Amino acid sequence: YGASWLVSLVTLILFGGGMDIDVVVAPFVYTVVRGALVIACLITMVALFADVVRGEAVFSERQANRLRLVALLLLMLVLTELAFTAQLAYEIIPGTGYGFGINDAYPTDSINLNVGMLAFSAIMYSLSALFRYAALLQQLSDDTV
Repeated sequence: YGASWLVSLVTLILFGGGMDIDVVVAPFVYTVVRGALVIACLITMVALFADVVRGEAVFSERQANRLRLVALLLLMLVLTELAFTAQLAYEIIPGTGYGFGINDAYPTDSINLNVGMLAFSAIMYSLSALFRYAALLQQLSDDTV
């Protein structure tokens, strides 16, 4: 993912030189923010699974915090996409004026809401609460014994 993200950034920088600065800045910022969020989410998930492979406790506060961070990053990703498509559809920043349709290639003004990613974010947040509760139960069980 990181390599394709860097290729996208380089392409925007190299081939965006003949356009107005308003037209180039919005996609560049979107690409940077989206890539950073996805990479941060992937790194967090790798750290989560690496701890499990090392044999550390699955149900711990640390893992719950990581799942909560993933949920927050995914929510930020949904909001970033929502803000960018709103800017495209309603041209909040004048001068972007892209010539493509957003809604299944039909030239209509619409805002894209990634419901699947939003639901996945809610699931990850629920899992973080479940892991936090399981860690508390494990601690109570260890204190009892």
